Amino acid sequence: MPTLRRIFLVVLLLALAPSAFAAGPTLLFDPATQEVISQDRAGEPWYPASITKLMTAYIVFQKLKSGEMKLDQKLPVSELAHSQPPSKIGVPVGQAVSVNFALQALLVYSANDMAYVLAEGAAGSIPAFAAEMNGQARKLGMTGSHFENPNGLFDPRHVTTARDVAILASMILREFPEYDHFFSQPFLAIGKRRLMNRNSLLRQMKEADGMKTGFVCNSGFNLVATATEDGHRLAVVIFGANSGKHRVDLAEMLLTDGFSRPAAPRVLLQSIPNVKTGGIVPTDMTRQVCKQKPVTLAMSGSLGGWGISFGNYENSATADMALRGRMLSPSGMDLMGTPGVIRLPENRGFAAAMWNLDKPVSEAACARYLAEKAPCEVIPPETFAQIAALAPDPAPPAVTADPEGDDVAKPAPKKKPVKKKKKN
Repeated sequence: MPTLRRIFLVVLLLALAPSAFAAGPTLLFDPATQEVISQDRAGEPWYPASITKLMTAYIVFQKLKSGEMKLDQKLPVSELAHSQPPSKIGVPVGQAVSVNFALQALLVYSANDMAYVLAEGAAGSIPAFAAEMNGQARKLGMTGSHFENPNGLFDPRHVTTARDVAILASMILREFPEYDHFFSQPFLAIGKRRLMNRNSLLRQMKEADGMKTGFVCNSGFNLVATATEDGHRLAVVIFGANSGKHRVDLAEMLLTDGFSRPAAPRVLLQSIPNVKTGGIVPTDMTRQVCKQKPVTLAMSGSLGGWGISFGNYENSATADMALRGRMLSPSGMDLMGTPGVIRLPENRGFAAAMWNLDKPVSEAACARYLAEKAPCEVIPPETFAQIAALAPDPAPPAVTADPEGDDVAKPAPKKKPVKKKKKN
């Protein structure tokens, strides 16, 4: 018999469109059968943020199954892994952690440094691991996905779709039920510290039992969530919610609605068409969820090598949009340089560019872009050096709230001891 809360949630779902909670695609599905219950723009590209870590875990699970890795295997923390921004565990360079601990940190606390530790331990380097990620995506039919790193920190070429994420989540649950506990684990214990699971739906909805959150300013608040009722498990993908609270509320409403629906013939996830990569530039949620955060500009010290420019623009937002579009074209997806927006000297605007390339690669890339009728100009190292010398570095971004979102249960503040008055 439906509870009052369930009735309320279903009524609320009918009254409110998903757009009241999320600007991005949504998808409700059965992971056991891969049947679609409901979806909105599930083939549209989006920035996955830490949802990426599902693919990182999937590859590590495969290596555990094949014997290439072991749960008690120790992995060293490299300088590159340690340098990743929060969320992170912060294990010092040179120390080692077990695969088991790194997986818990990855999937419970969404630790960016542990994603790099696992990737380097599994493939030797981040580029090699990214190649494995893209290879697995092709095998699974994730035709709208392209991965550049194992933790989901923003890169304009790092994209996926709700359809693709649903296929990946289904395969994880189907192939590796022995690791299901990582997704429902309530906290990560480090000594006396308890780092709560980022997925607050586990604390809000009694039927919830997984899986993974994601957040960067560009993506908004993402969530893949699972719940089980009477032995029947459903899953939902939420992209681009306005807050951590909105993503879990929408997930609960959609899952509740799914459990209330009668069995019926449904289409499969694979039947949802993905928008061709580069056909649409993903929505940038920065202004909605990080109102004080400007477009990140390149630091002068990072500029170097040969490169290419996609044109100069009056403001950084327009340059950023142009850059994101160019990086998703067939000519930009596999370029191994550094993309970014550069402040030009003497108030001449902003350039959308890529650097740290060599001359032949730059010339070949520009030739391909020009053939696509897209603006492109080869930039020599001397020009980058002049820009670095003449254009001051932008101010460093202000430290904001926890990058993974506002959904972590925080301990209550300690009360100050009351001082007893001395008796006269």
